Amino acid sequence: MNRACSLLVVVTIVGALRAEARACDPIGNLPHIVDTSMQATDHTPPTLAAIPTPVTHYEDDNSNGVGGCGAKCGDGSWIGIPAVATDDMTAPERIGYRLSLQSGTLPPNVGLLTMAQDPIVGFVRIYIRAETTDFTFTLQVVAVDAAGNESAPQSVVVEHHADSACSIGATRTSRPGLGWLVLGALIVTACRRRRR
Repeated sequence: MNRACSLLVVVTIVGALRAEARACDPIGNLPHIVDTSMQATDHTPPTLAAIPTPVTHYEDDNSNGVGGCGAKCGDGSWIGIPAVATDDMTAPERIGYRLSLQSGTLPPNVGLLTMAQDPIVGFVRIYIRAETTDFTFTLQVVAVDAAGNESAPQSVVVEHHADSACSIGATRTSRPGLGWLVLGALIVTACRRRRR
């Protein structure tokens, strides 16, 4: 294989590795920060309405988006509690949520954080293992505004079963990384043909 072809193959492999790493950057919950400067003027707690049905998001190559089975490499598998609280002075994306177990049993290896968390794209996430398929439990949810005022608690039932429409995602190669690898194979084939 000549030098130019060797260089192309190396660049393609590096691109594949970078695409894989970039596609799989994990996202975690953000801790809710109370703005002490607002505490003197904001004494009104946020309003937390009845919480819609939570969604279960599995790391799965056969689905996309949120709402049952979303898929983003590195996004992980998670239960999404809809962030529906409103407040007179705090923007919706800055309202934190504190979750606690009210009844039932959490899936194995899942722990609820004791501190309030800010939502990510409209959901407060509880991260689960990809093989977790059956669970039913009830959470108590409290919204916390930027000044630290707390809403009245709401309860929400979180339920998911293996016979639902969502499949469990196994380890997978991201599509961008797979594309780079296919391109590398084509370059190697083309270079070999030129040598003949």
